[in-house]
Amino acid sequence: MDIMCLMGLFPNGYEDEITQNTIVGMQNAANKLQWGIVKGLDSQEQANVSICNSLYIGSYPKRYRKMIIPTFSFEHIKGANDINLGFLNLPVIKNISRYISIKHYLKRWAKKNSSSERALLVYALTTPFVKAAAYIQRNYPLIKVCMVVPDLPEYMNVGAMQKDGLYSRLKRLQIKWMKKSLRSIKYYVLLTEAMKNWFEHDIKYTVVEGIASCTDVISTKNEREKTIIYAGGISKEYGVFDLIETFMQINMPEWKLVIYGDGKHLNDAKELAQNDARVVFMGLQPNSVVVEHQKRASLLVNPRKNQEFTKYSFPSKILEYMSSGTPMLAYKLDGVPDEYTPYYYRISEESGGLYESLKVVMQQQDYERNLMGKKAMTFVRENKNPIIQARKIIDLIFSH
Repeated sequence: MDIMCLMGLFPNGYEDEITQNTIVGMQNAANKLQWGIVKGLDSQEQANVSICNSLYIGSYPKRYRKMIIPTFSFEHIKGANDINLGFLNLPVIKNISRYISIKHYLKRWAKKNSSSERALLVYALTTPFVKAAAYIQRNYPLIKVCMVVPDLPEYMNVGAMQKDGLYSRLKRLQIKWMKKSLRSIKYYVLLTEAMKNWFEHDIKYTVVEGIASCTDVISTKNEREKTIIYAGGISKEYGVFDLIETFMQINMPEWKLVIYGDGKHLNDAKELAQNDARVVFMGLQPNSVVVEHQKRASLLVNPRKNQEFTKYSFPSKILEYMSSGTPMLAYKLDGVPDEYTPYYYRISEESGGLYESLKVVMQQQDYERNLMGKKAMTFVRENKNPIIQARKIIDLIFSH
């Protein structure tokens, strides 16, 4: 079976280029999930995987430093025939430029004779990708098109929708168009069960909330630092300010709170913590660096609370945290299945719950925290690894 993956991942050898030119909004979580899907598909028997790539990056000049993105070939594994399609990286124009290059390439691929079953796996409900997917499904109905849905369009760039009335109206029109365009496509990979209710036609779907990394971890207590790590966007709605304020109230001077990431409220967060030297901001770092530090920490925190959109969202940090072998402290979110509950420390929903929950975990013995981290790591390695999660996708597409 031939599987063409239309994605926006960071090709091997090109990630440093993207990191250096990203001003804000580097898509590390999306990149990890896409690579997890590709690696999982590669592990499936008789699967021949190729990638048609169009980078998920911000627009020039405010979010990315380069206006012209090049076309080049790459190999995700030895012998693979992959391509990164270039485009003009200007606001609005980039969507047109990306669609033209994607359509041209996929059309040539679709026209090739093949004795194998063929599928087009498309990552994310973005305008050029949806348009290209719908075109292929309409014109080449023997090709099975499957959409991976990490986010619903209503919850992409929510801040702009709240501030800009015109943007909000255009967004509603885009969603209406998107739902209509997707009617010809019946296969979907969703991150949460609740996402199925967004569609206005009958769909066949599977839920893949994420893919766990299977890297080795540092787990001996002698190598663990008295460090709490938050890694993610620095925005008030993510709960990071609650975490900073709560940590500053706990008088345990041997502990540090280390924050990785960038965002619209970074300067406000630094100002909030300026009088507490235990709070350290590391800025935007390569994901590999962050993951290594997570392995040596004593606790990882996801301080995001339940909101309307959380039932349609599975935070990527949960699987990254659990894969590290370091325990996690988090709220119970609607989009997180109950099967995860025994494997992390849960923040109480009561007033002052974050303070009490954080302090209790900080006061535990090292071996207690290590045990929770090890249990979580074992759970995700055995149940959420690339092979198992990709098998769900294969079964969805080729068993119907």
